[in-house]
Amino acid sequence: MPERQLNIQLNGYWHSGSGQSGGTYLDAVMEKDAGELPFVAGRQLKGLLRDALRRAAAWGWPLGQVLAGPAATLEELLFGSATQSLQRDHTLPGMMFFSDAVLCADEQHWLQHNPQLTSHLYQPLYSTAINDKGSAQAGSLRGIEVCVPLTLHAHLNLAITTAQVAHREQQASWLARADRWHWLPQCLPLIDAVGAHRSRGFGEAVLSLQPSQED
Repeated sequence: MPERQLNIQLNGYWHSGSGQSGGTYLDAVMEKDAGELPFVAGRQLKGLLRDALRRAAAWGWPLGQVLAGPAATLEELLFGSATQSLQRDHTLPGMMFFSDAVLCADEQHWLQHNPQLTSHLYQPLYSTAINDKGSAQAGSLRGIEVCVPLTLHAHLNLAITTAQVAHREQQASWLARADRWHWLPQCLPLIDAVGAHRSRGFGEAVLSLQPSQED
């Protein structure tokens, strides 16, 4: 059962790429689910949160002490080994599980019954390079499909994921802590954008945490 719900309030146009183009119409289209609704993949959220935790730890924020064992840091305990270059038996699995971030159930239900409105969630945006004379550079027109501002929701969970004794003890110790989520609200303000092209102003977001309805 999910332990926490992550709310992602997107305050501007955003793009979560599918890796596909729209032919001659668009160079990049949004990733959508089977109902043509937008979402942010859990793997993207995992990467953003891992990076936020790493920065907070580097700055010496009080995030919680990890029981001595194979995982040397809280990042490694929660998210697993940072590199895949090691042999498999030398890497550690993480404890964190992320669902995709999606629209709330009521919004999904309404759009599923009004599919003709789904296309209004998306807009094409175009850009072009400007040459040193101030004119559009030939052949530089690019189009991207973006989604309008909205709020998405994802579920986060912690679980024991290893049979290795010392590592399992570390995970169990963290799960037993009343403050096992204490690090998360501290790190969320470090994430100010979600999705692709964040350095270009896309995906401005405010992330907040609340107990899941199942708690």
